[in-house]
Amino acid sequence: MKRYTKTKFKSFIKENKFILIVMMILFLVRLLAMFKLGVTYNLGSDDTSYVLSGITLKNTGTLTMHEVISAQIMPGMSVIIALVSLVFGEGEIFWLALKLIWIVMGCLSAFMAYKCVKLFAPNWCAIITALFFLRPDFIWMDNIILTETPFMLCLITMVYATFMMGKTYEKKYFILCLTMYMSALMFKANIGIYPIFAFIYLLLVRYDFKLLIKQGIIIGITLMIFIVPWSIRNYSIYHKFIPLTYGAGNPKLLGTYQGIGYPLDENLNYKENVDDIIKEKYNSYYEKNGKIKDPIMKKYISLETDGVKAKYRLKEWWKSNPASLIYSYAVIKPMNMVKSVFYWDEIFGINKMLIENINFIEWIVCILGVFTSIMLRKHIKEILLLAMVYIGNIFVYAMTFSFDRYAATLAPMRFISIGIGLGLMFKLWKYGEKIGNENY
Repeated sequence: MKRYTKTKFKSFIKENKFILIVMMILFLVRLLAMFKLGVTYNLGSDDTSYVLSGITLKNTGTLTMHEVISAQIMPGMSVIIALVSLVFGEGEIFWLALKLIWIVMGCLSAFMAYKCVKLFAPNWCAIITALFFLRPDFIWMDNIILTETPFMLCLITMVYATFMMGKTYEKKYFILCLTMYMSALMFKANIGIYPIFAFIYLLLVRYDFKLLIKQGIIIGITLMIFIVPWSIRNYSIYHKFIPLTYGAGNPKLLGTYQGIGYPLDENLNYKENVDDIIKEKYNSYYEKNGKIKDPIMKKYISLETDGVKAKYRLKEWWKSNPASLIYSYAVIKPMNMVKSVFYWDEIFGINKMLIENINFIEWIVCILGVFTSIMLRKHIKEILLLAMVYIGNIFVYAMTFSFDRYAATLAPMRFISIGIGLGLMFKLWKYGEKIGNENY
């Protein structure tokens, strides 16, 4: 038995030596970045709010954000941080443990992207895909306690599981896909649309329709198991049906200041069209002197006010300049996200402009890969799934706030497309070489 296990282990190392070397490099580089930045390095923004939320959850059992009871965020981050704090306390060792967990998740994202490409292309193409995670912006991102790193791992694993469902029909891949879907939902509510893309892909690869419907029902039931108690919890606090989060008002408002031709504040009547509406709608939340009764509701009403203000601004924008609104939301905001790089601090002396140039080159290679796929009629369905996930989420984000941080988690869809595309371009080149030799 021991000899068999040893032989199997040696065989695994031999077969996977290149990706294991890449994984080791990815881990060590992230570790080096952590020591350069500092174990307690943070942005003093949402990351510190998440950490405080997790510690508060551990100490009180209450889900908070910005130091008040909240449904502004999904509970995933707070739960993970609370569990880490339960074991490692709240000091520097706690921060070290968190950073190491995030670094490992970042490395696993590279491994899962590798696994996706390996299904459809030679091993060297999959290795190149994993090497994209050596980009300094990803190394830096994995050193910040934000939703991006765990969400990205869930998303890539979900795509891998969807590919495997189409290939094998094995139940374990549906379970993996469902697990990753629910896990991703605990970090970012926008992933709720993923089953639509998976459904289209699985239909295209001629997945058993009856089985697909059954699995869709299972997903729906699983969602309800979470949404029902979560909604009851939210209703008991806010007296309103909140199935996921109430945090969309602020990014939606910020998004109305992006693009061209948006209305100027000085030309709008916020008192009549926002403030008065909010006070009437949430009248029961206010004292007679105009102050909010419960401090817990202050953040909630603030974000609801942002939502009403955003709707009013969009309405006035449409009245005054509909063409610029459509162009801003359909072109400018999505394109800004496509070109963006989430890299607010330099590491290893590498500046943002260099990464933006790399980003541009990646897009050229990606587009060439897509054209090659169409020309050879190979792996079109897989490229389509990756495109749907990428473009669909880009537009979901663009409908609110175009932000480099939001786009960062979608970049692996491009990396996987490049890996598959490189395999196809190599095949095309070999075919052209063969034809050339025959003619010669």
